Amino acid sequence: MAVNKTGATAKKFTKPSYIVATMFTGAEENDTPLGDIFILEDVVAGSTSLLPDDNETTDIECETSDSPILSIVKLGKYQFSAEVGDTQKDLLVSLLGFKAGTTDTKKYFAPAQYKKSYAKIDVVFDDGESKTAFVLPKVQLNSKLMLESLNSNIGRISLAGTAYDANISDGESTVRAPFYVDTAYTLPS
Repeated sequence: MAVNKTGATAKKFTKPSYIVATMFTGAEENDTPLGDIFILEDVVAGSTSLLPDDNETTDIECETSDSPILSIVKLGKYQFSAEVGDTQKDLLVSLLGFKAGTTDTKKYFAPAQYKKSYAKIDVVFDDGESKTAFVLPKVQLNSKLMLESLNSNIGRISLAGTAYDANISDGESTVRAPFYVDTAYTLPS
């Protein structure tokens, strides 16, 4: 049995350096997004979270004991949210599904009904000489435009969604997961 003290090798992540959203176009043949990439620079402080829902447990009860025969555990879904203090046209179109006007390109219109859209979300931290990213490889977006308290606040996009399993290349093999950590992350260029 090994005894490991973690203090000297502890990793502590606060204040992300970058939040990157890579859009899915619908033309992907695998789970690698092919759409536009947004390095979101005006993310409101303290608004970013990446949390799994609580696990669900179902016990198969035992007739002759108070201990269950088996506990079935269903993992919680990963949820992402961040508030982007930027409402430029490209973000409204890509993240919220707005449509640009065809004759008057200075107008863009909110969707009348929800249409599924997906993005890969990378929450990136500078980690000394390298970067570490917490990655949700395929998030079904459920975002909205927030225009409230504009006298003392800023209009923003509430970027949010639920992570789904995706096939992730791991060198020579493929792993199916809704979330992973990349300790050698490279920003898109």
